[in-house]
Amino acid sequence: MQVYRAFGLNIDSELSLPELPLSNGKPEVWIRRGRVGEWQGECAVQYGERFRIRGQEWMIRFKLLPFTALIRNGESIQFEANPAQDTVSGLHILGSCTGALLFQRGLIPLHGNTTATKHGAAMFVGKIGAGKSATTMALLRRGHRLVADDISAVSLKPRTDEGACAYETTPSVVPGFPRLKLWRASLNHFDCNSAEFQPLRPGLDKFHVPVSQQFSDEPQPLRAIYVLQPEDAPEVRVRPLSGLAKLEAVRPHLYKLRFPDAIRVFPPLMADLCRLVDLVRVSIVERPREGNSIEEVADAIERDLASGYRSRNAASVA
Repeated sequence: MQVYRAFGLNIDSELSLPELPLSNGKPEVWIRRGRVGEWQGECAVQYGERFRIRGQEWMIRFKLLPFTALIRNGESIQFEANPAQDTVSGLHILGSCTGALLFQRGLIPLHGNTTATKHGAAMFVGKIGAGKSATTMALLRRGHRLVADDISAVSLKPRTDEGACAYETTPSVVPGFPRLKLWRASLNHFDCNSAEFQPLRPGLDKFHVPVSQQFSDEPQPLRAIYVLQPEDAPEVRVRPLSGLAKLEAVRPHLYKLRFPDAIRVFPPLMADLCRLVDLVRVSIVERPREGNSIEEVADAIERDLASGYRSRNAASVA
C-alpha cells in the first residue's frame, strides 16, 4: 500500500502508481483490488458494456484486458484485473476511473491539458490528435509549468479575496499528474530520445514523459480555454467566442461522458459549466491540417494570453 497525491487528494492505493508523487496525508480516496460482480438493477446511463452509471455508482469495463472497476461516492475505486497486466490497469485507473471519481466529487473534468503561465492558466482541449500534449510541451520548453495532463479538473469555489461578493467564484484547475503522454513523433520534434522514456503499454508508440521539475502542485486560476482545431487553413489563427458559442465549444470535451448524460446524472454540472464559460475566455485555435505548426500554435497562445492579461488590467484600472 502507498499513499499518493493527485487532484488535491491523498490516494491510498493497493496498485502501484509510480507516476504519482507520494503523500504523508490522511487518505481521502482508496483504490483496492477485489472482485467486482455483475451490475445489479437499473442504470441511468449505459454505453454498451463499457460504462454503467447510477447516481454515485459508476462501473467501467474493458473486455480486451479484461478490466472491471466500480467507483463509488467519489471515495473508492475497486478493480478486478489480472495482476500481470497492472501496467495497463494503471492507465485505466488514472484515466476513466479517475474521471468518474472527479465527477462524483463535484468537479468538472475536461479532456484536456492545462499549463500555468504568468498570465494565468490556459487549458487546451480538442479531439484526439489535435495537438494538446505537443502544445503543452512546447509551452513547458518556454518556461511555463504543467498543471494537468489528459484530465483537467476545474473547481468552482467562492472567491475569498478582499472586496469579493459572496456569490463570486473563481474557476481553478487542480493539479493532476506530473507527466505528459507524448507520441514518438512529438518527442522527435523536441529532440527527445524515446528510448529514455517508458511506453504507456507494450507495443504503443506513446510514452510517459515526467515533468516533475516543471509541475505546479497548487491549484491555478483558469483564464482561458483553447479548443485546438486542425483546419484546411494557411496559418494559425485564434478566434475568440462569445455567448452560447462558448458553452457549445466546451461541452463536447467533458471527460468521457456525453453532455446530456452528464447533466442528467450530475444536475449541478449544467450551472457549473455555464458559470465556467462565463468567467473564462474561450477561443478556437485553428491550425493547418498539414505540416508541423506546434511552435506557431504556442506563439499564438502566448500572444493571446498576454493580450487578455493587458485587457483585464486595463478594465480593473478603469
